[in-house]
Amino acid sequence: MTSPTSTDLDPESLALETARVVEVVAEGAWLETDGARGCANCRDGRGCGVSIFQRLFRLPSHRVFLPTRESLFVGDHVVIGMEQRALLIASLWLYLAPLAALLVAAIVLDLAFSREWLTVVGGIGGMLATLRLVRSRQARQVQSGRFFPLLHEITLRDRSASGR
Repeated sequence: MTSPTSTDLDPESLALETARVVEVVAEGAWLETDGARGCANCRDGRGCGVSIFQRLFRLPSHRVFLPTRESLFVGDHVVIGMEQRALLIASLWLYLAPLAALLVAAIVLDLAFSREWLTVVGGIGGMLATLRLVRSRQARQVQSGRFFPLLHEITLRDRSASGR
């Protein structure tokens, strides 16, 4: 699995997020991001409002795997980045493709058979089939490394864990 480092990419092309190291393994580290804050636009009051729902429903933190050779320790605070284009493509596949399949299947079945129950079942079937396709596509993309976050910087070392 090869992935570019954050120095290989233009920093303006990265979506950045802060995270805390919760587990270190041989291939990298598991991180927890503070999902309650939302994206930078949400924090600035210009976003879609996801952070409001996350705070309202107390959604859990997100666990993310970071493949890296950098020496990280449990408790370290880091900034991770993901290429914005990769994030956009993944979002389109995850949200737009199933919605489009639901609509297309429902419209085609409604025009062909004019039965409401068949339209509903067909629309849901189209959406579920597309979700399966998306899942298999994501499994293949994991091998490319393109959709893993990159270590942008270490902002705070946990001195007790690092032995310093």
